[in-house]
Amino acid sequence: MAGMDMTTSLTSSLVLRTPVLAASGTFGFGNEVSDLTDAAELGALITPTLTVDPRAGNPMPRTVEAHSGILHALGMPNAGLESFVQEIVPALRDRPYPIVVSVWGEDREEWERLVEALTQTGVVAGLELNLMPANRLFVERCSEPPLSESRQLEKLAATVAAVRRVTALSLIAKLPAVGMEIGMAAQVAEAAGADCIAVSQAFPGVAVRLSAGGFRLPGVVGGLSGPAIKPLALYQVWRVAQCVTVPIIGSGGIMTADDALEFLMAGASAVAVGVATLVHPTACASITQGIQRYMTHNGVENLSAVVGAALR
Repeated sequence: MAGMDMTTSLTSSLVLRTPVLAASGTFGFGNEVSDLTDAAELGALITPTLTVDPRAGNPMPRTVEAHSGILHALGMPNAGLESFVQEIVPALRDRPYPIVVSVWGEDREEWERLVEALTQTGVVAGLELNLMPANRLFVERCSEPPLSESRQLEKLAATVAAVRRVTALSLIAKLPAVGMEIGMAAQVAEAAGADCIAVSQAFPGVAVRLSAGGFRLPGVVGGLSGPAIKPLALYQVWRVAQCVTVPIIGSGGIMTADDALEFLMAGASAVAVGVATLVHPTACASITQGIQRYMTHNGVENLSAVVGAALR
């Protein structure tokens, strides 16, 4: 691979050796699969979403197999900010790749508290703002209509701006999959101070158990991830690429190097791999190696020649 450059610069301080990241919640904190995969192949690790207070997560079952995907409703289980800083951060110092922490706050005070504490650790290379609304728009009853799109955009902008004021860390705005026009949402996030845009989150879905005559998940609605959402996620990457100038992290159904290359050509600067890692922990390494083979076969020396190729 002499002369090949796979370096991906999301920001001046968040430079990845490869464009492949481990998506939030699918790679743990790195130690869980350290003996099963080569960390040198990983561009960065995005941690499971962190909240201020500990969360036990949703009742079981939390996952349901779907055609070409998985329906999940985990409920963001995590140990909370205090335990994360005291017990997990020390172990993250030795990771051979950048650490991006996914965060979610109930309100502005929680967002700011999370970000300020994580900034002070000196370990975190960037923050992924999980901008899924607190009220989970797609599970509201009809008697409780969701906020208007304009109001949702205002709240998104306020959240990103509040976080931007309290940290110099790289900020990745992970946009909701539904509820807002994705291009406009990306523009609002960029204007508010986001350094990168991440799409797509899981799409809302339900599953029915015929034998029981009821829904499979206790909370009825879950998020659909995996190959089933790939065309939708590719659309979102393409759409966002028309609307912003900051880098894009694409995800949603990336199982192979060819999938990843499609996202890169559609406008993503990097890709986050999720469900594929659940199938096999070496997925990120395999996808990275596949991108390398593509570049070698096609005489591509710099990854930048691949990013946005379809748009040109």
